[in-house]
Amino acid sequence: MRKLTVAFCDTDEVYRSRFVTYLMEHQAKEMTICAFSEPELLLEHVKKRDFDVIISGSGCISVEEELEEAGIPIIVLTEEMPGLVAEETDFPVNEKPRKSSVFKYQPMERILHEIHVVTGGSRNAGMTGIACRQEVIGIYSPAKHEMQVPFSMILATILSEKRKILYLNFMQFSGMFKTFAICGESDVGDVILRLRKGSMNAENFLKSVYVAGQFSYIPPFRNPEQLGEFSIEDFRALLDFIRKETDFEALAIDFGTGVQSLAEMLEECSSCYCLGKTGYFYESQLEEFLNYLEKAGKGDLLERIHMIDLPFSAKNLRGGTNILEQLLWSEFGDYVRNYLSGDIYGRE
Repeated sequence: MRKLTVAFCDTDEVYRSRFVTYLMEHQAKEMTICAFSEPELLLEHVKKRDFDVIISGSGCISVEEELEEAGIPIIVLTEEMPGLVAEETDFPVNEKPRKSSVFKYQPMERILHEIHVVTGGSRNAGMTGIACRQEVIGIYSPAKHEMQVPFSMILATILSEKRKILYLNFMQFSGMFKTFAICGESDVGDVILRLRKGSMNAENFLKSVYVAGQFSYIPPFRNPEQLGEFSIEDFRALLDFIRKETDFEALAIDFGTGVQSLAEMLEECSSCYCLGKTGYFYESQLEEFLNYLEKAGKGDLLERIHMIDLPFSAKNLRGGTNILEQLLWSEFGDYVRNYLSGDIYGRE
C-alpha cells in the first residue's frame, strides 16, 4: 500500500508541532509528512515535488491561490468555528474535491477524516487485485456476551498493527458513541441507502469512514429500524464495494444481535470468533446457534469458527477516560493479544 505524502504548513509553532507529532505517532505507516514553518517554503517545495494533499494553516492565506494552481487537493485549516454543517456534496466518481475548509481546533480524527476524503483518488490508485486478498473476520456471540463490542474493537486495534483494517458494527444500541467517544455524522445506514440508490462512489464512501486509534470504522446504525431492514443483499453489496473501491486489507465485523440472514452473512467471512461464557445456560445458547447453522446448510462454517470462553465483564468500565486505550493495555487486552498469538486457546 502506497503511503500518502502530506505537505503541511502553519506558522504557529506549537500547533505545528502537535499536528506533526500526532501524525507521526498514529499514521506513520500511511503517511509521510513534510512540515513547513513559512508559506514561501511550502510553495517552493510544492513546485519541486508531488504531494497527495496540502494542509494550509495559519499564515498561508497569501499563497493559497498559487497553491491551488498546482492542482493538488488542499485542506485549509480555519480558526473560525462553522455555524452550520455544510450540505453534503456528491462528487463525480472520477473527480475528487480540490479544496475544503475545516475548523483546526477539533479532534485530530476529524481532520484526518478530511485528509482521507480529499485524497480518495490517490489512496485507491493502482488497486487492481485487492479484492481477492481482502479478509473478512466476523465476531458474534450467541450468549450475547457483554464484552462482544469491546472484544471486536480490541481485535480490530491489534490487527491494525500489521494490516489496514476497516471495522463495522451491526450491534443494536452498541453504546459505542458514548463509551468509546466515536464521532461521525453519517453511519452504516447512510452508506447502505447510497448503495441501494446506486449513488455511492469512493469519495462519498470515505466521508463515512473515521479513525479510532489505529483502525478505521464506519459508525454503527443509529436507527434500529434501518438495522432491521439490513439484508444479505445489502451486506454483499457493501462487501463488494469495499473490495473493489478501497484499499482496506481486512474487515473486522461485529455482527451484534438480531441481524437478518445471519448464517448467510457469516458464510461471507474468512473466519469468525464466537464468544461464549462458562455455564449450562450459555452452553445451551451455543448449542442452539450451532444447530441453526447446521439446519441452514452452513455446517462447513464450523471449520472457520473459533470458540472463545471469554472470562471478563464490563461492570468495571468507567467513563471519563479513553476506554479503548484502557482496555487495550489491560488484562483484557493482553488476553485478546495472547489469544491471537496462540498463547491462549478457546474451544475449537
